[in-house]
Amino acid sequence: MNNQLIIKKSIAMMLTLMMLFSIVGSTMAQENSLVLGRNALPASSQALGPSDPAEMETFLDELFAKQMEENHIAGGAVSVVKDGELFFAKGYGYADLEKGILVDPEQTLFRIGSVGKTFTWTAVMQLVEQGKLDLEADVNTYLDFRIPDSYPQPITLRHLMTHTSGFEEKWVGSIVSDPNDVVPAGEWLASHMAARVRPPGDAAAYSNYNAMLAGYIVERVSGQPYDQYIQEHILDPLGMAHSTARLPIPADLRPLTSNGYTYQAGAFQIYPAYMPQLALMPSGGQLASVTDMARFMIAHLQDGRHSDATVPEMRILKEATMQQMHNILYTPDPRFKGIAYGFFDFSDNGQRTIGHRGVAAPMNGLLLLLPDQNLGIYVVYNSAGGGNVADPHVGFQRAFFDHYFPAAAVEPPQPPAGFAGRADRFVGSYRQTSFPYTSFQKVGALLGGLTAKISDSGDGALLVTTQYGGGRFVEVEPNYFRQVEGSFSIVFQEDDRGRITRLSIDPINFTAYEKLAWYETSGFNIALLMGCVLIFLSIIPVVLIRFVRDRRQSGDQRPAWHGARAAIWIIVGICVLNLLVVAAAVWGMMGGIPNELLDPPLIMKISLGLGVLAAVLTIGALVYTVLAWKDSYWGVAGRLYYTLVTVAAVAFVWFLNYWNLLGWRY
Repeated sequence: MNNQLIIKKSIAMMLTLMMLFSIVGSTMAQENSLVLGRNALPASSQALGPSDPAEMETFLDELFAKQMEENHIAGGAVSVVKDGELFFAKGYGYADLEKGILVDPEQTLFRIGSVGKTFTWTAVMQLVEQGKLDLEADVNTYLDFRIPDSYPQPITLRHLMTHTSGFEEKWVGSIVSDPNDVVPAGEWLASHMAARVRPPGDAAAYSNYNAMLAGYIVERVSGQPYDQYIQEHILDPLGMAHSTARLPIPADLRPLTSNGYTYQAGAFQIYPAYMPQLALMPSGGQLASVTDMARFMIAHLQDGRHSDATVPEMRILKEATMQQMHNILYTPDPRFKGIAYGFFDFSDNGQRTIGHRGVAAPMNGLLLLLPDQNLGIYVVYNSAGGGNVADPHVGFQRAFFDHYFPAAAVEPPQPPAGFAGRADRFVGSYRQTSFPYTSFQKVGALLGGLTAKISDSGDGALLVTTQYGGGRFVEVEPNYFRQVEGSFSIVFQEDDRGRITRLSIDPINFTAYEKLAWYETSGFNIALLMGCVLIFLSIIPVVLIRFVRDRRQSGDQRPAWHGARAAIWIIVGICVLNLLVVAAAVWGMMGGIPNELLDPPLIMKISLGLGVLAAVLTIGALVYTVLAWKDSYWGVAGRLYYTLVTVAAVAFVWFLNYWNLLGWRY
């Protein structure tokens, strides 16, 4: 799932110099601004849904034309299945602009991103059926390396499927620019192990490492490489001839693969073709055409069966297993949409819907299954702009559901009496649980893009702001709030002392939000960063003025001159090094790091080392601060200034350490 931070342009202009390299969460992702839902009652299923392919073509032609123009999308495709058959499929735009190759819904392969996790979870359930896997067993049972016992509770496949394993998000180094850097999946997983940051089952926190690990378990238990297993047990049985999980892409499919595009300086640019690590494949490295995805959707909607003119009836899962797979396995609250066996509950406008979002930069896709309607939809875009319309509940899904399954409005909830006296306990900043806790990519949360902010409206409601939009929420039950002008809900969780520590938002079910202390908030950290940078910059005129003044002075030097000179060199070194760290980060943010999944380039590794050197020198600055006052190196103003810069250096060490920018944490 993709992440685009919502930042006012004026603030962005002031902060550009100071912004450290920020990531996007993938995870998920899931990352454009949206208005949080609408009030809705379950709509009747009678006379709803698509019934005429010609009518659907007219609707989708208009929708794609609008989306592609507004979001600078070079090409895309969609397939719709209904009642066990392909109902509609069409390609739009170009798979290759330079060669003029149009998108073909049957033959054009797209990178499907995290939608491919559903292949992995299907494979897991196949092995569960065979008795080779147990969803409740410690995953260490199936591995040839060990997940640390950070908590008493073991991680199980059930936790992996629902993203409740407690792993942080982990993706650095999962793609490479040189194919020679690809290593065996087990080797990569052991050397790039995601940290366990909370007990399993405690909260949802989307992490790609979950599916990576599950794919390796499929490989270990089946005795087949992951790509071979998927080919033989899912793709081939379903007749998915224009799909692959193999690396590199088979030679016969390479010419059919769509380019990826970004839109820069008024023109489409081809996105670099990176090579996924083998470990990444189960998490979203697969490719498929939209009509092949239709075959996969039919199998899931037909209780594991599929057949057509080219493929005799084939079953990839037993009926009971497929039905089990679509049941909700985890939810933070029984009133909320939850997570099934690898699928997310994307129910909308009263229609039960499960599915998955997919991002394989720059491609974006969305898979939706409506079991009660025996209807499935898969849509994919080959350009970065597709991230604006592929998120669940907005863009494509919003238009499709409002057109075919319109919802009835309901009366908005009313604020309860006496809430004003309790509002303050909910107010504050809350950060997503789904982000990298221990790597330098944590800095992606610096500008608040992964944060929910809760404030008191003053009229009995809470004002909620997230990267997904916001609105007014009123309490309808203790700690349970509903959106006034929408269908979203919030539930707050307390600790054993009655303090609010976490919130969950329905239907944002891939992550929870943890309440931040004041020193963890974006506002405090941005102010601290700005203050430190300004103080470090001030050393330039101060040193120049002092140099000119000292050159003009005559007479004997004071006895403390040599100590004072060392003190000055140390503080200048600290300022220069810290400014270089910021400059390198700005370089990364401006495009020096082309993809967040790559290992950081040498310049970023050097800059992280410069921060360590500056921290060591800061110890010396503390010593010389004491000596400066003890031995009166300069006048009072000079000593005060030196102390101020030293304090800023200490604060900056804390800042770097908090955001995992002190040392090589990746």
